Amino acid sequence: MTELLFALSFLLPAGAAAAIACAGLLSPSTAHRVRRRAGLFAPSAVLPAGLLALSGEAELELPWLMLGSTAAVDALGRPLLMIAVLLYGAALSSITWLKLRDAERGSGALSAWLLVCFCGNIGTYLAADLVSFYLAFAVMSFAAVGLVIHYRDAAARRASRIYLFLSVFSETLILAAVVLLGSALLAPSEAVDPEFDDGGAPDAQESLLLEHVPAAVMDSPHTGLILGLLLVGFGVKAGTVPLHVWLPLAHPAAPPAASAVLSGAMVKAGLVGWLRFLPLGEDGDAGARDAVEIAAWALVAAALTGAFLAVLVGVLQKDPKVVLAYSTISQMGFIAALVGVGLLVPELAALTAGAAVAYAVHHGLAKGALFLGVPVVKHYGHGRTGVLVLLGMAGAGAAVAGAPFTSGAFGKYVSKEAVEGVTVLGVGLEDILPWVATGSTLLLLRFGWVMWQAERAPRRRADGELLSWLAVCAAGIAVPWLIGAQWMPEEELPAEPPTWEASVLWDAAWPILAGLALGGAVWALAARGLLPDWASRADGTVIAPGDLIVAEESLAVRAASGTVRGVEAAHRGLEDRSRSAAEALLSAGRRVRSWATRAETRLSAWETSGLVLLMVLAATALMWWWG
Repeated sequence: MTELLFALSFLLPAGAAAAIACAGLLSPSTAHRVRRRAGLFAPSAVLPAGLLALSGEAELELPWLMLGSTAAVDALGRPLLMIAVLLYGAALSSITWLKLRDAERGSGALSAWLLVCFCGNIGTYLAADLVSFYLAFAVMSFAAVGLVIHYRDAAARRASRIYLFLSVFSETLILAAVVLLGSALLAPSEAVDPEFDDGGAPDAQESLLLEHVPAAVMDSPHTGLILGLLLVGFGVKAGTVPLHVWLPLAHPAAPPAASAVLSGAMVKAGLVGWLRFLPLGEDGDAGARDAVEIAAWALVAAALTGAFLAVLVGVLQKDPKVVLAYSTISQMGFIAALVGVGLLVPELAALTAGAAVAYAVHHGLAKGALFLGVPVVKHYGHGRTGVLVLLGMAGAGAAVAGAPFTSGAFGKYVSKEAVEGVTVLGVGLEDILPWVATGSTLLLLRFGWVMWQAERAPRRRADGELLSWLAVCAAGIAVPWLIGAQWMPEEELPAEPPTWEASVLWDAAWPILAGLALGGAVWALAARGLLPDWASRADGTVIAPGDLIVAEESLAVRAASGTVRGVEAAHRGLEDRSRSAAEALLSAGRRVRSWATRAETRLSAWETSGLVLLMVLAATALMWWWG
């Protein structure tokens, strides 16, 4: 039964996507029917993966596939697999069950790309060997371009170009790391402990298992290089500063359903890559440990920078999806800091990894509900449904901020316990991380304000858009607690679920209260006209979405313009020099010709006078006498 669920988890989504794609070969009427039926089936195509997650930990070996592939449902991938099923199912439902008059039913392209991304996304969670993981990661990364470019407008094309460039950059770095690790894993080594056949060659399927990768990184002579490749390669997908620039551009360009899976599920593939590949909890020689410590501090520094600077940029935006994108960057910075601590302190690796997964589970559902809620507010945020929409969005926002009694409070609680005792510049990390919730509160206040001012386009009848959003909101309340209490191993969680004593409630509440106080102070200053001009213009013009990429594009444009001007100047200089050289040659030729003409004239005169003949005779007589 488990083998069948593994197969159906990939075959059903891939088959539905293939049916939508191949419908274009049929007549228009037949193609419409095929796409419609495939689109209606699409949400149910993710169900086998959900059943696989519910069935518990399992493993499947496929020795005939590539170099021998292995898939596994383990403690790390199982929770994220369930989150992916819920988010992709809701996203597919929201775009599939729209009314017939809605244009987005179209060709079913968005459903097809979501299904392909789903296959790649869950493949990163289930892959247990090096080659399968890389293949799944690449499929997910490149298929996501179809989500970003869906509307085909100028913003979507620009976002797609930047995303595709960074994806190719990321894939190149990860491939380089995979090649280095593959050569180390397939080489006979006591560190990797491969199995040998009768000929003495290592067994590829066993050697390339991801469980051997962390030790191989530590034992490699290229530990520092591999760590750099992995941190940057997976950091692009995880939205780590300064590799985050695709997120604020892709989210507003993509449909809300695509944004929900991009932020809720796909960015978690970068986290999984770090947890699978980095030498968390591994010991090594002094050189390897030095390289690991440098990489760990670099990751912590980048993570904390992103966690706080994203707030400053996000509150200056006017597009609600851009604000949520910067919130994702901030939250992923929080998670990346946990990974950095696990890399820095081997004894805390299991705890920080468990805390990172627990936080990722909560964040995936809460942020997915907020992205899916953007069109829901527009279409149903009024009348009788308006109260329900307000409660759902407020609940998802409270979870992101980590309010008491929410899944976010549990995620922040276990995270704070996991990093206790680790200091950054003399300050305990457990005292720094709660301030991320203050920043989240400010971003959510900004999000609520721009949503309040957004235009409304009421719908009279509930459809899949509203129902799927309600399902994600409900899952966000129950699922993180279920996963934390039932699925996560006790040794990977630093503490039991909070008991909500007064001290625990205060620890969860004060960062939010601080954010509310700061937000109220800014509002009061703005009402009195006391804010600086740049702060009062929170419309995305002070710092444009994508922040660094704008400066990079400007620099690239100036560099390209300078290069073009330099080439043109060099070309003109060569033309001028060539013209001068040609003129000099012509002038010299004219002088030579003039001299030859004069010489010829003189020689002609000498011939007639016999002077030349006398000189020749005199020279001949002189030579005879001398000889």
